Amino acid sequence: MSGKCEECSGRTTCDPLGNAVCLNCGLVQSDEPDYCPAPFLKKQRLGSLMSRKMHSLVDRASPDGEAVAHSKYFRLCKLQEMVYSGATFDPFRMHKDLDSISEYLMLPSEVTEKAIECFEGAIARARNPYNNYALLMAISLVVVCRNLGEVAPIRLTEVIEAFARRNYRISLRVLAKNLSFAANIMPVQSKFRQPEEFVGKVVERLRQISYIRVRVSISHPSLDRYFAELEGTAKDLISRIPPNRRSGKNPFLIAASAVFASSVLLASRSNTENVFTKSQYSKDVGIAEFTLRNHLSTIFNVKPAACACPSPA
Repeated sequence: MSGKCEECSGRTTCDPLGNAVCLNCGLVQSDEPDYCPAPFLKKQRLGSLMSRKMHSLVDRASPDGEAVAHSKYFRLCKLQEMVYSGATFDPFRMHKDLDSISEYLMLPSEVTEKAIECFEGAIARARNPYNNYALLMAISLVVVCRNLGEVAPIRLTEVIEAFARRNYRISLRVLAKNLSFAANIMPVQSKFRQPEEFVGKVVERLRQISYIRVRVSISHPSLDRYFAELEGTAKDLISRIPPNRRSGKNPFLIAASAVFASSVLLASRSNTENVFTKSQYSKDVGIAEFTLRNHLSTIFNVKPAACACPSPA
């Protein structure tokens, strides 16, 4: 089959392969179409949960394909954020991450097992109470560590850092705020500190101050006897506090206020002046003077004397 050359307009002839060859310039003209690679039908999933290439989501046949693609893209972004923040529930991954976090914090295996039991028990009581399973897992770990005491001492900042290494974003403020409400859903029994436990520490701190020992020796014959009576009277005052007045208050502040109130009672019994002043006592013990005045008037109903220390002879 002969034809006309596209280059020099010469006569062409067919070679054994079926291509048109110009007899004048030798140009080979092929009838095969240009090479076009096969369409990519299935995209392999590697690494991340989704792809950021927008063209894979666009339907070119639809006039509003770009808008649909953007909506799908942002929904996938939201899903990925939920997975990384712990809002989706994956028991296997949760247990695996908790093992890794406990290993990073160098906690004993007993803590990990009890934390998993606490986590599963909390879910059984209230399904996703915080709308964040990672936060619930962190609360379970902290509650178990606090319940064990010195066996597993841990700080909230360490927990936040350990969860951040597993790509869980938890706020320190949110964790501390929700820990106070965890007792309602946690299957473990939390140990609450009582004000009586702090009375001895407050009295011992006062005993170490030199000017207080001098004032006590002036008005009382025995130093040890006075501090023993001070501690016993303070615990007796705390035991008489009704539960509605004690609940929701710092146990250390109640103990410090009880020690001051007991010093007032001891001074009235011995017909002497009080050893402490409210301003100096609040500085020595480490509490606010306003808190001391408030607890004395609302909890113990004690009004300290105006003159609180004896004048030196």
